[in-house]
Amino acid sequence: MITLGYLEEDKGHRFTFNRVFKKDFHVEFLDDPNLLSTTDDLIKQIEERQLDVLAVDYKLADSGWLPYNGDDVIKALWEKKRYFPVFMLTSYPSDAMSKLDNVFLVNDKNIMSDKESAQDDEKSLASLKEKIKKSVENYKSIVSTREKRTRELEAKQDTKEGLSDEEEKELLELHIELQAIDPHANPLSPADMETKSVKDLRELVNLSRGLLEKIRKD
Repeated sequence: MITLGYLEEDKGHRFTFNRVFKKDFHVEFLDDPNLLSTTDDLIKQIEERQLDVLAVDYKLADSGWLPYNGDDVIKALWEKKRYFPVFMLTSYPSDAMSKLDNVFLVNDKNIMSDKESAQDDEKSLASLKEKIKKSVENYKSIVSTREKRTRELEAKQDTKEGLSDEEEKELLELHIELQAIDPHANPLSPADMETKSVKDLRELVNLSRGLLEKIRKD
């Protein structure tokens, strides 16, 4: 079952969230501010709890509960855990949309209404649950596809045939992207990620600079 994390200050909203989503997902609450002092701490919690997807409230900082808001969470995840599935549930969707490039990540918290007659909310919830499942599936597919292709190129790199210039470039780009997706899973330094053709180019540039310096001195 997909593990769905929820970052929300209000206990009542956490209770409602659990009631709405517990049949379809394993729900984990991120509710201890002492473990969430920075967005890096939050990402650490996501990894330690092995969350598959995160739902986040927008206004987290207003009361001083956390020093950042939901839009900061989404931006931090894009920078340090690219493609990780995340979406926002907020009572202030218009305000939240103004803070994000991808407005489709923002959902009105009112869809979790207790009103049994709210058919539109029921449809919106069903749609959101499907999107959550699909986003997790897509994320895993992205990571798996890139890891597989990286292994293929690395295996070919060690053969007598070696890699073409285009494949060298592709391998470098794959390593850079995997580093952005999960630095822990791809703990290579920028120097380690340089492929042969890139290293050769750097060596050529350095040699040229050295010759120019020598000419100037002569």
